[in-house]
Amino acid sequence: MSSMSSTKRSERGVILTPHGWYKLQQAMQEAETEHNWGRRFTQEQLSDRAGLSIHTVARILKREKAVDKLSIEYLMRGFGLQLVPEDCVRPITSMEDVELPKNPQQDWGTAIDVSVFYGREAELVQLHQWICVERCRFIALLGIGGIGKSTLAVKVARQIQEQFENVVWRSLQNLPPLEEFVDDILQFLLRSQSCDRILPTSLDGKLSRLVECLRTTRCLLILDNAESVLSDTGQTKEDYGHLFRALAEVLHQSCILLTSREKPREIALLTGERSQVRELRLTGLNSGQGRKLFRHHGEFTGTEAEWNALIEHYAGNPLALKLVAIATQELFNGRIEKVLQLLDQGVPIFDDIRNLLERQFNRLSNTEQETMYWLAIHREPVSVAELGEDILNQAGKRELPEAIYSLMQRSLIDKNGELFSLQPFVSNYVLERLV
Repeated sequence: MSSMSSTKRSERGVILTPHGWYKLQQAMQEAETEHNWGRRFTQEQLSDRAGLSIHTVARILKREKAVDKLSIEYLMRGFGLQLVPEDCVRPITSMEDVELPKNPQQDWGTAIDVSVFYGREAELVQLHQWICVERCRFIALLGIGGIGKSTLAVKVARQIQEQFENVVWRSLQNLPPLEEFVDDILQFLLRSQSCDRILPTSLDGKLSRLVECLRTTRCLLILDNAESVLSDTGQTKEDYGHLFRALAEVLHQSCILLTSREKPREIALLTGERSQVRELRLTGLNSGQGRKLFRHHGEFTGTEAEWNALIEHYAGNPLALKLVAIATQELFNGRIEKVLQLLDQGVPIFDDIRNLLERQFNRLSNTEQETMYWLAIHREPVSVAELGEDILNQAGKRELPEAIYSLMQRSLIDKNGELFSLQPFVSNYVLERLV
């Protein structure tokens, strides 16, 4: 009787949706910053705050087992939130027999600090859905330099780390040889899993052992700055392309989260809405989020129109906005109008962003560079046909569609319907080069 009663309660139970889970996580992090010196709340603290048992709190946060709706409402109230219909849902299948990871082993390497983080609510919810609910095995975070790919990757990884047995963060910025890179990851995974730590001698053997680890345990592997290996013209690029393809093609229960300014061609044909390989292309922050980022650096004055013009000029690029905020404080005592006056006079953009664009631009083919020049000259969005009229040589005309596609994959041009354009700060850089 007791068992039957328990089963009925489970069937009537719900779990948090990705939207509800993220809303609760945000409120918890704000409370931790304000009331707990930035340290994460313990299970005991959460239990006291919500008036629930530690076991119930754990079930709610894990989202693997159903709980009664009232318990979720109590936990929400503990952080000043109101439970709304889209915050919870009945689980599609029972997860009662799933053994959850305990005491995940983590190696964050050189991962950046994300204690200051603005916006990206929709992106965080989407990534949580793909990683924790749909259990995608390979996700590429793509976007232009400074757009916040690494920051978003760290943020979501910190939020979902307890869903995995192992979490590993590695940067590819310094172009480590592939065999050395795989050795490093394998040694950590084998040590944390108490497995035989004798590595195969061949690179293929090591890759097979890595995939085996990803199959037998649930790992979150974050590969940052992949554009570094993609820009290499030697063996390193080919080697890592082989690694990316293997991690994306082969069936396993882990998740690889890769950040890059360019989409690796090895995964281009594997991505899709129903595939276990996905891509998320980041755009800039909106005006409200951009203002919050500014105010982290002091007080600023400006009209609504001035704020919108400034953030639009830099297309909401977080790195660009951070540099502008610091300079605005130091040079103009926080007055936005003074910065806009400089931009109207064609003053060059800040060196950090300029250097990022320079490295990308120098890697473009002649047709791709010419396409960028004409887009900058037009300033307004134009069609492929209009660009074709600008390019005089026949070879360039034939290569134009492929050049536009390549520039889109590198996050250097924007598309609106059948029209293409450059973001204002990118356009300024290209025109400066042309002059």
